[in-house]
Amino acid sequence: MADFANGWLYEAGIGENRALRLENGELVQIRVERADGSARAGAVIDAKFTRQWVAGKSGIVTLPAGQEALLQPLPKGLTEGASVRVEIVRAAMAERGGQAKRAKARPADIDSRLCDGPDLPTEIGATGLPVKQVHAHEPDLFSQHGWHEAIEQAETGLIDFEGGSLLISLTPAMTVIDVDGPLAPFELAKRAAKEVALALVRFDIGGNIGIDFPTLQAKAERAAVTAIFDDHMTGNCERTAINGFGFMQVVSRKLRPSLLEIMQTSRATNVALKLLRQAERDQGTGAMRLLVHPAVANQLTSPWLEELAKQTGRTVSVEPQGAISIDGGSTG
Repeated sequence: MADFANGWLYEAGIGENRALRLENGELVQIRVERADGSARAGAVIDAKFTRQWVAGKSGIVTLPAGQEALLQPLPKGLTEGASVRVEIVRAAMAERGGQAKRAKARPADIDSRLCDGPDLPTEIGATGLPVKQVHAHEPDLFSQHGWHEAIEQAETGLIDFEGGSLLISLTPAMTVIDVDGPLAPFELAKRAAKEVALALVRFDIGGNIGIDFPTLQAKAERAAVTAIFDDHMTGNCERTAINGFGFMQVVSRKLRPSLLEIMQTSRATNVALKLLRQAERDQGTGAMRLLVHPAVANQLTSPWLEELAKQTGRTVSVEPQGAISIDGGSTG
């Protein structure tokens, strides 16, 4: 397993499944799938039509789990309360502050087979690349290949590179990437173009994306920067040219939240899931106490703790306090 250099590493974690794609031994893409009960893209579901949104064009449907989705286009003759079979084309999106964007759906043929949509193992398997599942009792290959560093980038939106940095900001309308650094504008823009392309793939960023490069007056320089972006952009997208103010827009299909949108929704949830991952790998014996901040304790649900106890063979308890640590056995 140590020589696995190309393909996906997959980890079925407590409350969260994770995948990391390697290319020649280097991390190039990561995916996270959390058990939040939301409908996945590609799911075909019988929903209830709740109300019109834009008369005759779009409406709101309620899914069996109680979530709402935006249905567009709106089938003719659909009345409130009627059942309608829909396909989810984009999963729901959680935003900072607790506000959520509804999932997007389109009408499905009445004969379409009901399904849940592809989960993370199915999606990475469909890429045709090798998939290697790793387990908590094995060496932590995720950590060895830069998982924690990439997750920190997703949580902060800050990516440093030689001579500059990217700051990725989430807005309701688009993902905005600001380029900054002390280098001359053309040199900074060239280096940033590569880093932007790699980041879009690494963090599964789709939808509308705006990139604010340094202002470049010469058209030839702007063309050279876009060529570098194209050389390193392996995802499917469309882009504009860089305008005279240094702005370039990229558009790609968005099926689900990007990793940044997942990791920046709830810090307490992130900490809870990281702690569970750490606890799975703890080599101690005897009772395990999770000493956590009260906000994190609220995220540690009974099913997660029961799964941790099952996997480790240890009794597990949670003690809210100011610090975060694991106590028990050899961990002290």
